[in-house]
Amino acid sequence: MLRKLILVLGATALALTIAIPASASHGTPTKPTKPTTPATSPHALCMQALAQAQKTFKAQQRAAWKALLTGQKATRMALLDSQKAARTALHTQQAADEATFNQQHPNATPAELQAFHAQQEAATKALNNAQETASKALHAQQKAARKALYASQKAAKKAFRLQQNAAKKACPKK
Repeated sequence: MLRKLILVLGATALALTIAIPASASHGTPTKPTKPTTPATSPHALCMQALAQAQKTFKAQQRAAWKALLTGQKATRMALLDSQKAARTALHTQQAADEATFNQQHPNATPAELQAFHAQQEAATKALNNAQETASKALHAQQKAARKALYASQKAAKKAFRLQQNAAKKACPKK
């Protein structure tokens, strides 16, 4: 009998320990609702649209500059890579030519050696001059492209400002 009583009391205590925290929560309290904001005026909406248009315009101009500079860097790197490949090919060709010359002329005279070296120096100088000319031409072309973009963006900015001023005047009054 005592065992049954202890068992019933233990079960009751267990049930209460589970039920009491659940009944104490009573659900979450409701948050007070935020007061509704008054409707935005037509003037404010118009001004917001103008501000957004200005942000978009500036982003487009920055993107155009970034695209130009990225393209120019890629072109410059391609030119440098091709010039490096041409120099490597020339050095390889000259080394092969020297090996062939030494094989064909084991006892070359100083005049033959001087002529051979002069011919190799002339080929190296011609390559260097061609590469320098190509680099200068690329630099001039890229500078002209930057100036053209700057001029077109300056004109676009002026036109955009005029359009923005006209739109601002057309906005409804407060």
